[in-house]
Amino acid sequence: MSFHLSISEAALVLNLRTLEPVSPDNTPPTSFAPEISLSGFSLRDRLFGPRHPVHDESGDVFSWKGEDVKVKEKTRVESQDPSLLSAMAKLTALEHEVSRWKSALAVVMEEDDTDNE
Repeated sequence: MSFHLSISEAALVLNLRTLEPVSPDNTPPTSFAPEISLSGFSLRDRLFGPRHPVHDESGDVFSWKGEDVKVKEKTRVESQDPSLLSAMAKLTALEHEVSRWKSALAVVMEEDDTDNE
């Protein structure tokens, strides 16, 4: 299980990944026991094969704790935090003000202001 917590666009983002080891020829290991079905009837799996995971990291091999692994399942949880939203708005306003100050200073110092835009 891989656990990654980050901040992106004023939101807390948690990525949980279920990892499985990869054999030397880049194929995931297979188990000799068939998948256990609660109903005992897995016609879909028998006709069409098991469902492949659908996420942006499927099929890629990663090194995790010194071992080559593939991501079996991936879950992303995103939560907007009011404190982070407020801080992001303040930083954006500060960035705007600093760019205005730089432009005003360039006018006073009689410099070309084309690189600030």
